[in-house]
Amino acid sequence: MDRKRIDRIIEIKEKLRKDKEREVEEASVKMNAICAGIKAVDGQIDENYEKLSARSISGNDFAVIRDYLDYLDVSKSSLLCEKASMQETIDLLQQELYEYARELKMLTKLQEKINRAFKKSENRREQKLLDELALRLDDKRI
Repeated sequence: MDRKRIDRIIEIKEKLRKDKEREVEEASVKMNAICAGIKAVDGQIDENYEKLSARSISGNDFAVIRDYLDYLDVSKSSLLCEKASMQETIDLLQQELYEYARELKMLTKLQEKINRAFKKSENRREQKLLDELALRLDDKRI
Protein backbone atom coordinates (compact mmCIF):
# COMPACT_ATOMS: atom_id res chain seq x y z
CA MET A 1 0.00 0.00 0.00
CA ASP A 2 1.29 3.46 -0.87
CA ARG A 3 2.48 5.69 1.97
CA LYS A 4 0.41 8.65 0.80
CA ARG A 5 -2.67 6.50 0.55
CA ILE A 6 -2.35 5.15 4.08
CA ASP A 7 -1.70 8.67 5.37
CA ARG A 8 -4.89 9.86 3.67
CA ILE A 9 -6.90 6.95 5.08
CA ILE A 10 -5.61 7.72 8.58
CA GLU A 11 -6.47 11.38 8.12
CA ILE A 12 -10.03 10.49 7.08
CA LYS A 13 -10.45 8.05 9.98
CA GLU A 14 -9.19 10.70 12.42
CA LYS A 15 -11.79 13.14 11.10
CA LEU A 16 -14.53 10.52 11.43
CA ARG A 17 -13.40 9.76 14.98
CA LYS A 18 -13.51 13.44 15.90
CA ASP A 19 -17.00 13.72 14.40
CA LYS A 20 -18.15 10.74 16.48
CA GLU A 21 -16.63 12.29 19.60
CA ARG A 22 -18.59 15.46 18.87
CA GLU A 23 -21.78 13.44 18.39
CA VAL A 24 -21.20 11.65 21.71
CA GLU A 25 -20.70 15.01 23.44
CA GLU A 26 -23.89 16.41 21.91
CA ALA A 27 -25.82 13.30 22.94
CA SER A 28 -24.43 13.62 26.47
CA VAL A 29 -25.60 17.23 26.63
CA LYS A 30 -29.08 16.13 25.51
CA MET A 31 -29.02 13.36 28.11
CA ASN A 32 -28.12 15.85 30.83
CA ALA A 33 -30.99 18.10 29.70
CA ILE A 34 -33.39 15.17 29.87
CA CYS A 35 -32.14 14.25 33.36
CA ALA A 36 -32.59 17.86 34.45
CA GLY A 37 -36.14 17.77 33.06
CA ILE A 38 -36.85 14.59 35.02
CA LYS A 39 -35.54 16.20 38.22
CA ALA A 40 -37.70 19.28 37.59
CA VAL A 41 -40.81 17.16 37.07
CA ASP A 42 -39.99 15.19 40.24
CA GLY A 43 -39.68 18.47 42.11
CA GLN A 44 -43.07 19.64 40.81
CA ILE A 45 -44.64 16.33 41.76
CA ASP A 46 -43.26 16.61 45.29
CA GLU A 47 -44.50 20.21 45.59
CA ASN A 48 -48.00 19.23 44.54
CA TYR A 49 -48.12 16.28 46.91
CA GLU A 50 -47.07 18.66 49.68
CA LYS A 51 -49.94 20.97 48.68
CA LEU A 52 -52.32 18.04 48.91
CA SER A 53 -51.15 17.01 52.33
CA ALA A 54 -50.30 20.40 53.87
CA ARG A 55 -53.74 21.88 54.22
CA SER A 56 -57.34 21.13 53.67
CA ILE A 57 -58.40 22.10 50.18
CA SER A 58 -61.68 22.22 48.36
CA GLY A 59 -62.80 19.43 46.06
CA ASN A 60 -62.26 21.61 42.98
CA ASP A 61 -58.69 22.44 43.99
CA PHE A 62 -58.09 18.79 44.78
CA ALA A 63 -59.29 17.77 41.31
CA VAL A 64 -57.09 20.39 39.63
CA ILE A 65 -54.01 19.31 41.59
CA ARG A 66 -54.78 15.64 40.95
CA ASP A 67 -55.12 16.25 37.19
CA TYR A 68 -51.88 18.21 37.20
CA LEU A 69 -50.16 15.32 39.02
CA ASP A 70 -51.45 12.91 36.38
CA TYR A 71 -50.05 15.22 33.69
CA LEU A 72 -46.70 15.34 35.50
CA ASP A 73 -46.62 11.55 35.76
CA VAL A 74 -47.21 11.24 32.01
CA SER A 75 -44.50 13.86 31.37
CA LYS A 76 -42.09 12.01 33.61
CA SER A 77 -42.74 8.67 31.93
CA SER A 78 -42.21 10.21 28.47
CA LEU A 79 -38.95 11.78 29.69
CA LEU A 80 -37.84 8.41 31.07
CA CYS A 81 -38.56 6.78 27.70
CA GLU A 82 -36.64 9.55 25.97
CA LYS A 83 -33.76 9.03 28.41
CA ALA A 84 -33.66 5.29 27.65
CA SER A 85 -33.67 6.02 23.93
CA MET A 86 -30.89 8.57 24.30
CA GLN A 87 -28.86 6.10 26.37
CA GLU A 88 -29.15 3.56 23.55
CA THR A 89 -27.99 6.21 21.10
CA ILE A 90 -25.02 7.10 23.31
CA ASP A 91 -24.08 3.44 23.68
CA LEU A 92 -24.23 2.97 19.90
CA LEU A 93 -22.13 6.08 19.28
CA GLN A 94 -19.55 4.98 21.85
CA GLN A 95 -19.36 1.56 20.18
CA GLU A 96 -18.77 3.24 16.80
CA LEU A 97 -16.15 5.48 18.40
CA TYR A 98 -14.42 2.41 19.81
CA GLU A 99 -14.40 0.82 16.35
CA TYR A 100 -12.85 3.94 14.82
CA ALA A 101 -10.18 3.99 17.51
CA ARG A 102 -9.43 0.33 16.87
CA GLU A 103 -9.21 0.90 13.10
CA LEU A 104 -6.91 3.87 13.66
CA LYS A 105 -4.63 1.80 15.84
CA MET A 106 -4.51 -0.91 13.19
CA LEU A 107 -3.83 1.65 10.43
CA THR A 108 -1.09 3.28 12.50
CA LYS A 109 0.62 -0.08 12.92
CA LEU A 110 0.27 -0.66 9.18
CA GLN A 111 1.76 2.77 8.52
CA GLU A 112 4.71 1.98 10.77
CA LYS A 113 5.20 -1.33 8.98
CA ILE A 114 5.12 0.40 5.59
CA ASN A 115 7.59 3.03 6.79
CA ARG A 116 9.95 0.34 8.07
CA ALA A 117 9.74 -1.52 4.77
CA PHE A 118 10.32 1.70 2.84
CA LYS A 119 13.32 2.58 4.98
CA LYS A 120 14.69 -0.93 4.59
CA SER A 121 14.40 -0.75 0.80
CA GLU A 122 16.02 2.70 0.83
CA ASN A 123 18.87 1.35 2.91
CA ARG A 124 19.30 -1.54 0.46
CA ARG A 125 19.42 0.86 -2.48
CA GLU A 126 21.96 3.04 -0.74
CA GLN A 127 24.06 0.01 0.17
CA LYS A 128 23.87 -1.23 -3.41
CA LEU A 129 25.00 2.18 -4.70
CA LEU A 130 27.83 2.29 -2.17
CA ASP A 131 28.92 -1.22 -3.13
CA GLU A 132 28.90 -0.28 -6.84
CA LEU A 133 30.85 2.87 -6.07
CA ALA A 134 33.39 0.88 -4.06
CA LEU A 135 33.76 -1.62 -6.93
CA ARG A 136 34.31 1.19 -9.43
CA LEU A 137 36.92 2.81 -7.21
CA ASP A 138 38.59 -0.55 -6.71
CA ASP A 139 38.59 -1.16 -10.51
CA LYS A 140 40.15 2.28 -11.13
CA ARG A 141 42.93 1.59 -8.65
CA ILE A 142 43.92 -1.61 -10.36
